[in-house]
Amino acid sequence: MQNIPIDLIIPWVDGNDPAWRIEKSKYDKTNAVSDVRYESWDNLQYVFRGIEKYMPWVHKIFFITWGHLPDWLNTDYEKLRVVKHSDYIPSQYLPTFNSNVIEMNYFRIEDLSENYILFNDDLFPIQPIPQEYYFRNNLPCEEAVETHFVLEGDTEPERQMIYACVNNMVIINRNFDKQRVVNENREKWFSPVYGNRLQQNINLQFWHHFESFVYPHEAMPMKKSVLKEIWEKEPQMLDIASQNKFRAHSDVTQRLITMWQICSGNFIPHKYEGRMFIIDQYNYMDAAEAIRNRAYPIISLNERSTEKFDEIKNAIRKALDEVLPDKSFFEL
Repeated sequence: MQNIPIDLIIPWVDGNDPAWRIEKSKYDKTNAVSDVRYESWDNLQYVFRGIEKYMPWVHKIFFITWGHLPDWLNTDYEKLRVVKHSDYIPSQYLPTFNSNVIEMNYFRIEDLSENYILFNDDLFPIQPIPQEYYFRNNLPCEEAVETHFVLEGDTEPERQMIYACVNNMVIINRNFDKQRVVNENREKWFSPVYGNRLQQNINLQFWHHFESFVYPHEAMPMKKSVLKEIWEKEPQMLDIASQNKFRAHSDVTQRLITMWQICSGNFIPHKYEGRMFIIDQYNYMDAAEAIRNRAYPIISLNERSTEKFDEIKNAIRKALDEVLPDKSFFEL
């Protein structure tokens, strides 16, 4: 058991809030940004229930919001800290509807602990998760596995994220020499904990530059000082990215933080054990069954489309209620 506090961050948006939609429309004149990104699954309370039940060691939860709040949220609870965008994001970047901007400025939250976990409102802990799953010996646990970068994306938002991933790697390769990183951290780089994926590091070890890293879609451990360091080393690129009201080609993403931690060598080799479901009308019952069976420590739920959305939402909510039926202290 570690004594160093570990905070947890949950960014959230209420896409049905009329005031927020009016504000968004001022900058999205053509309504080009899909509302799917902001669609409500009405299951956020289960995220809090899962954290309270299966991650009781969390010091505080920082709930990041444009300004709206769920009507059931107990804002007086001592382990909850509500943070508005305007509380920490510089005014020249506001308002923003870009999750990358919201996440890449977290180091400015003064009372956020040095060690924090970036969560999301689509992540549900359904098994006990020890804090050592995320931090050990004051170091983040990382899955340092290289991979090839895949150029694909049929829609504009997907292409924008590809550009953001490229921008991440430009920054990484500008600040780290791959051969030095690998040679100085061979024990971590070729750790057997990565299982079958270890072969990817073996295959790519002689490449002169980093191409990309495997990215588990889970809650990720991060250090506040690392994000601050990235801003100090790359102020121009992050300033340009933070001016984007919506996702854009000049974005960088929070994955840059975890890759920076990996390339610095300040991490513990780790393999993540969660599961992401990209849900549609064909597989949503599989996701619901995995929840009921508590098949993984943590499950991520992303929607593929809005077809049969209400039917899918109700099935998932019913499964979550079966495994997490009791209100948490975060609820009124």
